[in-house]
Amino acid sequence: MERQMRRNVLFNTAGSLLFYICQAAITLLVTALAGAEANGLLATGMTIANVCLSAASYGMRTFQVSDLSGKYTDRSYLFSRYITLTAAGLGCLVFSFINSYSAEQRWVIFLYTGYRLIESWSDVWHGYLQKAERIDIVGISFGVRGIVTALSVTLGLLLTKDLVLTLAILFVLNAAYVLVVDIPLARRRADLKRTGGAGVKALLLECLPLAVYAFLNTTIASVPRYYCERILGSVKLGYFNNVFLPVMILQVAVIYLFVPFITTFAHLWTDRNGKGFYKGLRLLGAALVALWIAGTIGVALLGRWGLSILYPTTPEVLDYAPLLGPLVLATVCTVAATVLCHLLTIAREMRGLILGNLAGLAAALLASQPLLRAFDVYGSAWATILGIGVQAIALLAFLLVRCKKQFAAG
Repeated sequence: MERQMRRNVLFNTAGSLLFYICQAAITLLVTALAGAEANGLLATGMTIANVCLSAASYGMRTFQVSDLSGKYTDRSYLFSRYITLTAAGLGCLVFSFINSYSAEQRWVIFLYTGYRLIESWSDVWHGYLQKAERIDIVGISFGVRGIVTALSVTLGLLLTKDLVLTLAILFVLNAAYVLVVDIPLARRRADLKRTGGAGVKALLLECLPLAVYAFLNTTIASVPRYYCERILGSVKLGYFNNVFLPVMILQVAVIYLFVPFITTFAHLWTDRNGKGFYKGLRLLGAALVALWIAGTIGVALLGRWGLSILYPTTPEVLDYAPLLGPLVLATVCTVAATVLCHLLTIAREMRGLILGNLAGLAAALLASQPLLRAFDVYGSAWATILGIGVQAIALLAFLLVRCKKQFAAG
């Protein structure tokens, strides 16, 4: 068991990190091969796609893998995902047309969102693998798809010089990979023939608070970016995303390092092992402090140099290098909030999840416009910190209250 856990941690972290490095490289490739204007179009598409992805995933992955009693069948999880995917896709279409976007911008939004929704499609299949303690397979799959993504964008832009056509190629190849590789591998670990238990409607209703939380959680970070594009324009939003890119890779690495331990925390919670659960929380806090210190020192010493290597064709990005410091703090807050959301899901503390995320969203909405107007693109970073910081503090408070009740007899 310990050997498999080490394998899970190694392959899932390495594969997921490779996937998101390659996914983040889309920004680099578009900037270098298509220019700042195309990168601005892509940045807007990324902002909308993030919200649609959270709606499609419905916040259900942690619920799925922690359903140790089998209250819902594997078929129910699968069918519910097709419903949420359809709803998210329709939501993307509606949002794109009620805003004054150009035809090219809408195509970028549609295709990039479609590409991201493939993650939600594969996510439910990956849930079967994680529940079977084979998240190492998930990591390998992510790694291969990351390479497919980077090659698709590189060759697409070099051969067609067209962002929309390149995104269409990206979408088709990723969908084909999930269909041909991911689904057959996961189907072997899923029991899709089992019937009984609660149905799809009951599952969607019980997870509705998780869907609301997932939507709110993504929206908190998206609100400052949305107003950045509306107030300052897509090019400056593109610069913000360019600077955030190396920090985001660190963020993804830390979050996916935690993923294999979700099942462990679920068992600690179910067994009412308060000592082990609190020890995990203390280790998490220490790791976040260490991450903040290391990240702050790293960007202070190497940040400008690193950006010059990443964006040799757009030296104007270097003017925004001071953004790196605040964005490291935003990353630490994001990791904390993400992990706390997972833990509250395990605790089935739905009320705390929603209220905590609502608090963060309210802070982001109130702060974004005045901070952007006062501090230009830097205001987007400070609004992100404020929103996610308030969210993390509220989530921690709800978790500690719930822990006190759960472990009272321990």
